[in-house]
Amino acid sequence: MIEDATETPGTALPAPMRLIPRRRPDGRELLATAKGILIAARGCSDAQAFDELLDVSRRHHLTVIGAARGLVDLAAGPAPRRRSDSVRFDEWEQLITQLPARARAHAS
Repeated sequence: MIEDATETPGTALPAPMRLIPRRRPDGRELLATAKGILIAARGCSDAQAFDELLDVSRRHHLTVIGAARGLVDLAAGPAPRRRSDSVRFDEWEQLITQLPARARAHAS
C-alpha cells in the first residue's frame, strides 16, 4: 500500500488569523477626515473647512469633534452605519449626495 507523503505527522498547521478589531478614530483623525470631506465637496481651504465645522458645532451646541463625527458618520453611508445618537445636519445632507461615490467610500 502506498501512503501519501505530502503531509507528515507532526507538521504544525499555520495559526488561524486573528481579526484585529477596528479602533475608533481619535479626535484629530475625525477632524482631518471631516475637513477633507468639506475640502473635496466645497473646494475650500483647510481654514475655511475648519471654520464651517466650528460654525456648525456652535449652531448645534456641539464640540467641533462632535460636528466632525456627525459629518463623517453622514458621509459613511446609509442609516444602519450611522450612530443612533448622531445629529441630523440638514446643511450637509445635500453636500454629501453631491460627492462622488469614491469620495464617500473613503470617508468611512
